[in-house]
Amino acid sequence: MRVFLDMADGGPFTIQMTTLLTDEQLMAQVARADSTAFRQLAGRHLTRAHAIAFRLLHSREDAEEVAQEAISKVWQKAAAFDPARSAFGTWFYRIVTNAALDRLRRRKTPAENLDDHAEALRDTAPTGEDLRIRADETRRIKQAMAALPPTQQMALTLVYYEEFSQAEAARIMNITTSALEALLFRGKKGLKQRLTP
Repeated sequence: MRVFLDMADGGPFTIQMTTLLTDEQLMAQVARADSTAFRQLAGRHLTRAHAIAFRLLHSREDAEEVAQEAISKVWQKAAAFDPARSAFGTWFYRIVTNAALDRLRRRKTPAENLDDHAEALRDTAPTGEDLRIRADETRRIKQAMAALPPTQQMALTLVYYEEFSQAEAARIMNITTSALEALLFRGKKGLKQRLTP
């Protein structure tokens, strides 16, 4: 539990203590239908949930739907959450990854959304040639990632893009660490084969 001290308007000797609750403590409150605790959890985790889903799905709309679906399940299944079995983050990001993988499996081809490419272009160097080269690289990487099996995509996304430890990523994907390492190895090998001219 972290405690922060704030100076109140009453002067330097008036101290107000604010305690930030852990995710697990907030979940206990959410299980009792506390909407304030739910909003706090959503505020802490929705941005990352969206980022994870987006890296796999390459569609803002799909990523938003997955993130909303996952946070809705937090409210619906709050009573089923057991902090003795896993940390909230592990439990929640497993919901996110499963929803994203389900959506990806239902697709026949990866979505191409021009808005997604526009963001990559905004982050590039100012010259036209640099823009073209970076856009080509971004497109090639996205295509190479999209060609991988969904579980390899998810493993690479969690470890290399979202910077979860391998142990955390394995728990999120509900697999062993050695299985995650195998997915990472095959995923990196597949990317290298697809990206090597």
